[in-house]
Amino acid sequence: MSRRYLWMGAVLSILASAAAFAATADLHYVDSILDLTSYYHPQGIQLSSQPIPALTEPSYHGTAMYGLVPLGGMRFPVVLDSDGGSGTLYVDVDGSGALSAASWMSHGQDGNYLASVSFRLSGEAVDERRYRAFLMWNPDTPSVLTYCRDNYESGEIDLDGAMYKIAIIDENSDGEFDDLSGGVFLIDLDRDGTILASPDSHERYRLDEAFNIGGEVYAVTRVTADGSQIEIDKSDTWVDPKPPLEVGYPAPDFSLTDYEGDKIQLSSLQGKIVLIDFWASWCSPCRDELANVEAIANEYADDGVVVLGVDIDRNEGAFAGIVSSFGLTYRQIFDGADGPVSSLYRVIGIPMTYLIDRQGIIRGKRLRGDTLRQAIDGLVGEGK
Repeated sequence: MSRRYLWMGAVLSILASAAAFAATADLHYVDSILDLTSYYHPQGIQLSSQPIPALTEPSYHGTAMYGLVPLGGMRFPVVLDSDGGSGTLYVDVDGSGALSAASWMSHGQDGNYLASVSFRLSGEAVDERRYRAFLMWNPDTPSVLTYCRDNYESGEIDLDGAMYKIAIIDENSDGEFDDLSGGVFLIDLDRDGTILASPDSHERYRLDEAFNIGGEVYAVTRVTADGSQIEIDKSDTWVDPKPPLEVGYPAPDFSLTDYEGDKIQLSSLQGKIVLIDFWASWCSPCRDELANVEAIANEYADDGVVVLGVDIDRNEGAFAGIVSSFGLTYRQIFDGADGPVSSLYRVIGIPMTYLIDRQGIIRGKRLRGDTLRQAIDGLVGEGK
């Protein structure tokens, strides 16, 4: 056999090996999501006085309000018997037309009543499957019912010889997991047995988002509608490893030029307490907090506290105008919309603050006003 054919055979073998990677795993249903995360994206349905046909209904004590919860291609009737108080929630959990009362499990300080209901869905892979959801109602907005998922799927997957604990969440709460743009993928990257599921975690991804493990990039390519199986393949699209942004983890390093033209590198500030304040001129709460941040920068300067303002305005002129009109003297960085620092810190809402200790560890987030001052006092006191 010629060398040419040997070379072609080797190339084809490599390509076939790469194409055949596709790791798959079976996942199992977990009935409550609160052991994993308390974050959620609520969905809403409108309640009306128009009855739903073919329901077997109880005797109501107040005004009946009707609605339909869309899950897994089905629409499940709900009825809120509003009696001027907490009301009574009735749910058709299997689409049969029979209503059963759902007990409120809590009543929050925000006025929301909360119930957890297990629905029975029909699917292609199985004759029937469960889907647990939170249903929420507030007497202040009596014609609106909100809901979100209260279950997830979990398992383990082998990626290049290493086993990882994984989970998937139906984040858009439609009762199906195969829409990769509407779900969340969680993976125990450091293999410590615990998945960090908060939005600031390095172990949380959108289902359609590639992730990096030790320089190898992977992506979820398929999930069954019922969430019972997942497929992960290697990706040709490079993404950097996602840094953890949880309290207790090192703050990601960055290097930029400030508004005065001087270079700032976060890691060079170790030994100092650093406050990073993400803000913009169009953000009213940010502007309200600027005077407090300016006062902190001046009052704690002798205690080794450094304040960095990171502005995410689209217009540098707007940023400069606010810096001037507010008389801000602490160091400012114009990062712009989707700039490198705000992207690194995955800032999706402002005002956003990070408080970093002398060892470069994140010690607080989203702190403002007196709460921010108290946290800084605590860190200053640790150095005395």
